[in-house]
Amino acid sequence: MRKTPPAATPVPAPRRRAATVAAVQAPDQDFRSRVAAEKRERMRERLVEATLQAYAGSTPGLRPVIDDVVRVAGVSRGSFYKYFDSIEEILPELGQRMADDMVDTFQRLFGDIADPAVRIAVGPLLSLCRSAMDPTHVACTASVDFGAYFATGRLHGMVVTDQLLAARQAGVLHFESLEAAIDLAIGASMEGSRRVQRLPRLDAAYATALARGVLCGLGMTRAAARRAADQAWQLLMQRCATLPWWRPAQIQAADGAPAEPLR
Repeated sequence: MRKTPPAATPVPAPRRRAATVAAVQAPDQDFRSRVAAEKRERMRERLVEATLQAYAGSTPGLRPVIDDVVRVAGVSRGSFYKYFDSIEEILPELGQRMADDMVDTFQRLFGDIADPAVRIAVGPLLSLCRSAMDPTHVACTASVDFGAYFATGRLHGMVVTDQLLAARQAGVLHFESLEAAIDLAIGASMEGSRRVQRLPRLDAAYATALARGVLCGLGMTRAAARRAADQAWQLLMQRCATLPWWRPAQIQAADGAPAEPLR
């Protein structure tokens, strides 16, 4: 005798209603989560920008404190601590942004230079000028781990790496270790930037001497390094006038004359 299959048990009405409500609520919850995440990101960015403004408006030699940052941002200390434990936690991010901006500036203003040695010399000179004219630059970039910056394959770091490798391939520079070459160029620029901040104005003779020292350390002759550094300085004076932070009054040799040659 054929058995009649049992009829399907209907889903109770309350369960069907619950499933329908959950389906309607899911997109709503996703939307609220997205809005909350965007709100958190805006507040975080607000605090980062406020830190930059606090540094820019601080007295030379005095670092701002959290109270300065929250005053600029218009938020409470409690809001600050929801995102950061200290100002020092923000500085590496600001420094990395500034480093990226410097590479972008280099590419935009000096990417057409054919001479590899001049391109390399422009880097330290640009850093020294920025430090003399924009003190916030040193305060922030000093916190950057440049070893990691170049090692992670970031596009901006690769620009600097490619410049060094291209100069070596062209026979203009002679160095064995790319890492040592990067450390030499970046280390000299950073220490030079700190020195510049302690002086009333940037001495063109010091700036070009530092650039020549970097080039000589990378294997150039003194005469060739002198020519490249002096040409780089002249190009810098000609092309940087449109930069928002450019303050030619902060340069001791305001006429842009090249430094005295090495003797």
